[in-house]
Parts: sequence; C-alpha cells; structure tokens
Amino acid sequence: MQHLQWWTNFVAWQVDALPMVLVTVVRTNGSTPREVGATMLLRFNLQQQWQQSDTIGGGHLEFQSIDIAKAMLKETETCVRRIERFNLSARLGQCCGGVMWLLFEKILPSAITSDLSAILQAWRAGQRIGRKVSHQYVSTWQTMDIEQQPSFEFHSGSSEEWQFSQQIKPYAMQVLICGAGHVGEAIVRCLLPIGVRVKWIDSRDDIFPSDLLQQVQCITTDTLDAEIEQFDRSGAILILTHDHQLDLQLCFTALKPTAKPFAYVGMIGSKSKRAIFEKRMQVRGYTPETLQHLVCPIGVEGISSKQPAMIAIAVVAQLLQVFDVKK
Repeated sequence: MQHLQWWTNFVAWQVDALPMVLVTVVRTNGSTPREVGATMLLRFNLQQQWQQSDTIGGGHLEFQSIDIAKAMLKETETCVRRIERFNLSARLGQCCGGVMWLLFEKILPSAITSDLSAILQAWRAGQRIGRKVSHQYVSTWQTMDIEQQPSFEFHSGSSEEWQFSQQIKPYAMQVLICGAGHVGEAIVRCLLPIGVRVKWIDSRDDIFPSDLLQQVQCITTDTLDAEIEQFDRSGAILILTHDHQLDLQLCFTALKPTAKPFAYVGMIGSKSKRAIFEKRMQVRGYTPETLQHLVCPIGVEGISSKQPAMIAIAVVAQLLQVFDVKK
C-alpha cells in the first residue's frame, strides 16, 4: 500500500508558482529501500523554508538526493532533468547493497500545461493518472484507462537519452465510515497518512471537522443506507453512528445477501450489542453464515482502551490485515 502525499502536494503547491524538484526511483537492482515509481517532492516555499513531501528511502540516499535537489533549485542553467545512479553499498555505505537510478526533474511553473486540479479530482474519483518524461521533454500528466507498470528505457546505448513513464493509481483500500463522532474522526485521521480513499457520511449538519473537509469526501445525508448500497463492494464499511437503531438499519443494508459481500463490515459496540442485533437480524431472515461477516466488537484483539484514538489504531490495524490478505 502506497501513500501518495507527494502527488496531492504537487497539485496543491502549484498555486505558489514556485519551482519544485521531483525525485523518482526509475530503476532498481538488488535490495533497495524503495520500489520503482516511489517519488518525493522538494521545494523552497514562499518563506524560503525547505519542504519535503514523501520519501525515496531515507538515510544517506535521501540526504544526497536532497543536496542534489537544492543545487538544482538554485541553478539557472537549462538542464532540469538528470539521472543519477546510486550504489547503496559502495557509494553510500548502506547495508541494502542494491543499486538505484533516480530521476531528478526540476518542475518550473511555466512548464505545466495540464489542468492538474481536474486531474487530481479524477484521481480521487478512482481514475489512473499517467506521467511521461524524457531527456528531451518535461513531464506530462493525463488520465488513463488501462493499468501500466512503470517503464524506464535508455536509447541507443546512451545514458544521456532516456524516457520514463509511471502511473499514479487510485488507492486500493476504500472505506465508507458511517458516523462522524469522536471515534469516526479518530479513524479518519488515522487512515489519511497511509493512503486510503475515505468516504465519510452522517445525517447531522455541520458535524465534520473543518480541517478534514478538503481531504475526505464528507457527505451529509438522511439516506445513509443508500450510500452503503452504492459503495464499491471491494471496500470496507464501518458503522459508528450515534443511534443504535440507525446502526441496526445500516447493518441490515451492509449485510444484505449479494453475490459479492463487502470486504469488511464492522460495527462499534460490545458483545452484548452484537448478540441483540443478531437476534433481531435472524428474525428478518439473516442466516448465521451471513452474520459471521459482521465484525463487532471492531479492532484487533488485545487493545481494550475505549479512548477514540486507541480504538482507531486497533480498527485501522484490523483493516490493514484484511486488505493485505486480499492482496
């Protein structure tokens, strides 16, 4: 699972019209700290403070990469793209022992011709975004319909002529959170740094924290069950509302027998709450096999705290287990 903070910051930072450097892993050999396509974004902001978004591996590799990026930002010559080969053992003394090729691209405000805001919204809606760059041409960005692996090629045996393409895929892990109370908020804040598409719904007006409105799809609606029915079946449902009767209704919807059940259906509550709900659902015709799909209490075992932040950690750990198994 990959968190793409560099990509969202790349679009957000465009408003400042400042040069930036993208550092991207384009090729690897042997044991390396990051994979091909891993990217970090670097710049001096309006206050001339250094900013970094994401990582290409840390340690001496990252320290040297930052030095190269700083030098590129200070340079005025026309060379804005370069490939650097790093032998992690011989050059950097890192125990990984592999070799990495990094692409350093200085992005000038005038070089961006695409509507990156629209492209970002398309990505958040589930579309793939393709990037193409070469020794001759700056990066271009566009939506793509098919899945492609990163590609890096030298031309005519020359290390000076190359081209690279990568794909920014939408997050594979999707979570629909029903309920914007303390636990729901804590789970959202725990999910955001690890790369998850979150849809957050509640029936109450003005319940969502203002600082999360731009980071998460927040929806106020009286028909939470309809949102569940329309949600991607490969995703996870978390039922955390302020109303037990509403929780029950949402369980009816989330566990409705279908050809493809949700990857995860969890409801906050105790074992006694689960027992009461199971009896009521059995009266409605829900089978014991179907009810086994309900996770309640939620969260990995061994964490008994009722603090929202602690519950969030336990629940997110459980979701990661579920989605790792599916992968």
